[in-house]
Amino acid sequence: MTALLAVRNVGIQFGGVRALQDVSFDVEDGMICGLIGPNGAGKTTLFNAISRVYDVSQGSIHFAGQDITALPASRIIGLGIARTLQNVGLFGAMSVTENVLLGAHHRLRPGFINAIFGKGAVVDPAEIEREARDILHELGLSAVADHLAGGLPFGTLKRIELAREKLAPPRLLMLDEPANGLPHGEGDELSEVILRVRRRHGLTVLLVEHHMRMLMRISDRVVVLENGVKIADGTPSEVKADPEVAAAYLGTVA
Repeated sequence: MTALLAVRNVGIQFGGVRALQDVSFDVEDGMICGLIGPNGAGKTTLFNAISRVYDVSQGSIHFAGQDITALPASRIIGLGIARTLQNVGLFGAMSVTENVLLGAHHRLRPGFINAIFGKGAVVDPAEIEREARDILHELGLSAVADHLAGGLPFGTLKRIELAREKLAPPRLLMLDEPANGLPHGEGDELSEVILRVRRRHGLTVLLVEHHMRMLMRISDRVVVLENGVKIADGTPSEVKADPEVAAAYLGTVA
């Protein structure tokens, strides 16, 4: 297997605060890589560095063999990197399908919202809508495809976000706490959705999640951060066997 994402000696400093220090790891093509650590460990900062929201102070980030360390954030999705946020970022006054179609914005010319159902698209808007509805069907959301997003259950909104990012379509899908706010049953259901999407579409996934049972079950590899420093990196069983990691972050994981 080859590294689709390679993080090399990355450091980020805000004034006198070192948010990340000399962090290195690989995410291989087709892998689900979990990223864990306590609040303030640097997980979201690292996500922001990879998606080019933050500039790095040192080190480099390579994606599919290309150095993306200094690329503008606007170029990232076109390379095949998509990201969800901790908080749901959907438009309640738009339908589920319209929200999902926003994931294709980089495939359309300026004025893409009008172009989705009209003219001016780089690709056929009807084809993109068919893709969107196929993805919604795959994720079990066909019944709400034409409903307004506002007022739908939180777990449903999380799956709509996943559908939107899948429409990009990405090679690397970065999920920032996708099970946040979900009861365990819905978190388990979401984990099955992630596994199914990865299997069917060959996605690579980088996952930040505090739902440890979910993360350990679906991840091929786990990277552990503490105070901006990588303290462990290995398979879930290797990480769980590390006494420091188990005591600090995991407790007992069945």
